[in-house]
Amino acid sequence: MPGKPIGQSMIEANLINQQQLDELLDFQNSITERLPLGRLAVRLGFIEEEKLAPFLASYFGVPYIDLENYSSFQKEAIDVVPESIAKRFNVLPLIKEDDTLTVAIADPLDLTVIENLRTVTNCRIKSVVSAPNQIKNNIETQYNRIFLRLGNEDKEKDVLPILSTGKKEDSWPIVPSLLYLIIDQALNSSVNYIHIQPEPNRMKIFFRVKKRLENVASYPKGVFSAILKFIKEASNMNTQLNGIPQVGSFICNAGELNLEVGVSIFPTLCGDRIVLEVPRIVE
Repeated sequence: MPGKPIGQSMIEANLINQQQLDELLDFQNSITERLPLGRLAVRLGFIEEEKLAPFLASYFGVPYIDLENYSSFQKEAIDVVPESIAKRFNVLPLIKEDDTLTVAIADPLDLTVIENLRTVTNCRIKSVVSAPNQIKNNIETQYNRIFLRLGNEDKEKDVLPILSTGKKEDSWPIVPSLLYLIIDQALNSSVNYIHIQPEPNRMKIFFRVKKRLENVASYPKGVFSAILKFIKEASNMNTQLNGIPQVGSFICNAGELNLEVGVSIFPTLCGDRIVLEVPRIVE
């Protein structure tokens, strides 16, 4: 445990000044609800959540994860914690290894939350610190993520070879599965155009339905670069060329059909936008 008071450490980290610390301590002593100093500083507008989270991780000696740029979510971890529990305690399961579950949490010292998770999951809980708003946003994303709801395990095993760049390693292994399932959902919904586009803090996927774009999924923005790279390689595009329109296509096996998926890449203010056109049936 750290030996220096957290308020003094916050000053040394240039998160607050002495006057703000005095105000925080006075306010903390005047309210009946016992709020940790960091959380109170956020509530009063002295610190942003995204800046407090890495500080708390460093102060308590706990790993920090920026969920906006994290893409290694595990289906096994998500399935262990019911969505209602994740929302109630604002925690996000990330990795499950044997009987150890790694969970993103805002307050690593909240023993009540950790004990409840241990009881619910029957796992040893390993905490990492993330910003509360990032945890909340990713709970919505991960518990409704397309590739986490495959219906059966055999399908997931069959998906990976269906789309491949031919290289030994891809930068994000779940990309082929994700693309296949998005295309499969589009086919089942009679949708011909899929838009994958980056936004300031997220990557969003839209189906074009009757000239309108309907948002069907949202992911951390860090995932987009892996998807863009994979699609370019699969379509034999120039992966080093950015900010320039490109067109191409790749073949996707859907049941007994070979679908030629058209690819168009357009530059936008937030980065390249990908438009997939399905299906074109190839004999």
